[in-house]
Amino acid sequence: MKKKFIELFIVVILCVSFVLAGCSTPTTAATPDASGEKTPQEYIDQLPEEWKSQPLVALNQWAQSKHAKEGTNCWTCHGNDPENLKKPSAATCGTCHTEQFEDFSMSTHATSLVHAMEKDKATYNGKEVEYKWQAYDAGGPDHWGCANCHSVGHISEYDGSLGDCATCHGGHLFSLELARSPETCSGCHEGPGHPQVESYNTSRHGIVWNTLGKDYDLSGSTQEFWARQETDPMPAPTCQSCHMPGGTHYTSHGKAHDLMGDRAEDYEEQVTFMVENSCMNCHSEEYAREWLGKADEMAAYSKARIRQAKKMLEELRKDGLIRDTMEVTNAHPIAGQLSAADSLWFRANMATNRAFKSAYHMSSQWAGRQGWTDQSFDLMEFRSELERLRADAERDRQIKELQELLNIAE
Repeated sequence: MKKKFIELFIVVILCVSFVLAGCSTPTTAATPDASGEKTPQEYIDQLPEEWKSQPLVALNQWAQSKHAKEGTNCWTCHGNDPENLKKPSAATCGTCHTEQFEDFSMSTHATSLVHAMEKDKATYNGKEVEYKWQAYDAGGPDHWGCANCHSVGHISEYDGSLGDCATCHGGHLFSLELARSPETCSGCHEGPGHPQVESYNTSRHGIVWNTLGKDYDLSGSTQEFWARQETDPMPAPTCQSCHMPGGTHYTSHGKAHDLMGDRAEDYEEQVTFMVENSCMNCHSEEYAREWLGKADEMAAYSKARIRQAKKMLEELRKDGLIRDTMEVTNAHPIAGQLSAADSLWFRANMATNRAFKSAYHMSSQWAGRQGWTDQSFDLMEFRSELERLRADAERDRQIKELQELLNIAE
């Protein structure tokens, strides 16, 4: 009996000890205060009163950002007047992020607005027109169809620098994770005329990333993140892996073709750069060049067909069988109230873009079914329309001749 009592006593003592140990040990992670770091609310509280009336979401995002930790405050970027905030320019960011600003300034992101607005006049169908995106009031289709994405090249009214860094990094959180995510690119690089994101998502690259990359750690400084690729590489390439290797902000690396699918003058140099800096992280050089070569073939075939169709369209116009499409003074075909023939060619050209651009993003679905196949059907309808116009013109000519003969007979 005494032995059992002693054993029971020991068990009770051990249980009490575990309970007391559990009570004395924190059951949650240390708070920012305990670790010596400020909480987001503390960063907000230390702001001057006149700045605390800014939108709560903006304040909270800033308070969680590295900017807050580094002492970059509202007035550092927005100026000293909280009632008249300045929009930060790319040059504003460049005061600290010098290398990134220099790279970005040479990119097509920075010049996207300038290139779209640099001309006062243009020629369309042999007619001089005003050079605008759309012939509508600002804020309508011109905003949603063009300006909203081209504004990544925002022209600062304060210093004239080009670019809006917040387009990719977010308004006040300034997230590197956001800028490294393919989803961020989808805001602009998608749609029927340039389905880069859609074709990426349906490629083997995109499928693997969307399956295995969701939980991949995209955090860390540029140096930390890319150094991590040496030991813990991403399961599949993202947009940034190929177009912004090493964290560069010059997005034209490896760009071997222009927007119309024609080879750049430095084609071989650009292909070699892409193969060596991106493709060979996963594939052999031979394999990478083979697949890029297949994409080149798709570009060549699809562009040859649309050029032939364009030639047929111009011959029809030369013969006076389709009306001038520029009833609205504008250089963009969509706003020109296109004839049926012009509209069908324009639609086929959009399919052409899908065919070759999706091939370079390795998507059979978008390069094949929604690119090459759609182009084929659109060109069939286009040729049928041209045949109809010529047949109508021939019928009208014969009727006119017959009327002239009848008039002579009378």
